[in-house]
Amino acid sequence: MNLQKQLQKLSEAASALESSQARARLLRLFDDSTFVEIDRLARSGDKPAEVVAGYGTVDGCPVYAFAQDRDVNLGAIGKAQADKICKVLALAAQNGVPVVGIFDSDGAKLGEGIDAMDAIAEILRASNNISGVVPQIVVVAGACVGSAAVIAANADIVIAAKGADYYLNPGDENGTADIVAEDADAAVDKARELITLLPSNNLSMPLSFEMDNAPMLECDSISGVIEAVADSGTAVVLGDGANKTALARVNGTVCGIVAIAEQKLSDSEAARVARFVRMCDGFSLPVVTFVDCEGFASISGAAKLSHAYAEATTAKVTVIAGKAYGSAYIAVAGKSAGADVVLAWPTAVILPLAPEAAIHIFWKDRLQNLTNPVEERKKLAEEFAETEGDAVSAATKGYVTDVIAPSETKSKLTAVLDMLAGKRVSRLPKKHSNIVL
Repeated sequence: MNLQKQLQKLSEAASALESSQARARLLRLFDDSTFVEIDRLARSGDKPAEVVAGYGTVDGCPVYAFAQDRDVNLGAIGKAQADKICKVLALAAQNGVPVVGIFDSDGAKLGEGIDAMDAIAEILRASNNISGVVPQIVVVAGACVGSAAVIAANADIVIAAKGADYYLNPGDENGTADIVAEDADAAVDKARELITLLPSNNLSMPLSFEMDNAPMLECDSISGVIEAVADSGTAVVLGDGANKTALARVNGTVCGIVAIAEQKLSDSEAARVARFVRMCDGFSLPVVTFVDCEGFASISGAAKLSHAYAEATTAKVTVIAGKAYGSAYIAVAGKSAGADVVLAWPTAVILPLAPEAAIHIFWKDRLQNLTNPVEERKKLAEEFAETEGDAVSAATKGYVTDVIAPSETKSKLTAVLDMLAGKRVSRLPKKHSNIVL
């Protein structure tokens, strides 16, 4: 066999693959000159497989990744593509490194019939099997529709380019991404940023960076508290709602930060926060929760969130910044909810039920002789909150670890997170818990 001819044939086959947008996206994801392609000559019929896959480093961290190639059969998922993706997922788990999937496909390769459906099922199973083992980040760069959207939705974090299609069935509303980026390139850049905040796998120690030592930004309410305590420029907010969830560094320690600020926490918001807490727990990231909430709007929401916090064995710190009434305190705020440390601002109000309702039970006699019921009830409720629900009273009973000024929050969190860095918890043996869904 003529070596020169074979080398020429190889060169022609490889050069035909060089210009794909999928490969360009992976080159953008990885550090310069670190991308090593896997199965680059794999074929799907008479064309290249509809996905580019390989590994490299992101800011020095090893990462596996794949990118669907829309230039080939519109990126349709068939057996050849599934084989490459499953290989990447298996190698990521085997080597304990994160995996990034870049989706841009019109769905299943319908010409392959049941083989295509089985191929997608294989990817979904492989993705589910490594969930909680290594971080999975999905970038929806263009289209992610049909069964492919189910695969994407199972990732720990989904980043979508603005205007990207992300749905199961035609006519559905777009799926909800954790982050919406301006375009596909910005989405890939955001994936790079997230890689630097997440540990490589569930057995790795959480990442640690040099201490920021910058003072906390001014903040005396739950609004803006994440940006106030996070090291400058490190907070990556996930999701969009009244309650904020973010990955960030607090004086060099990477943690998940939750700000529960919805007056009555809805079922959908409770589910979103619960999933974030479970992700942080899966990779041993400390969870810092700020609470200003009167309770829940549904039983299932309360059950989901309380289950997530109770089950989590990672370090958990609560800061009661405002209201913590009834179920809100029970499910997420108190030591009985599993918090290792409970801090409170002087503005905290901790009560079994809202003061407006409590006065009708505990202060009936004072309600009987009101001359201006509307205004005077309001004043009575305020007095009840100040006298019966103040944070100092809770601290004297041991339910609050310390009452601190808002300006001290970052320095206190720094000390607490350092103290909890070696936390270890043993649980009763079981297959898994049965969280409310």
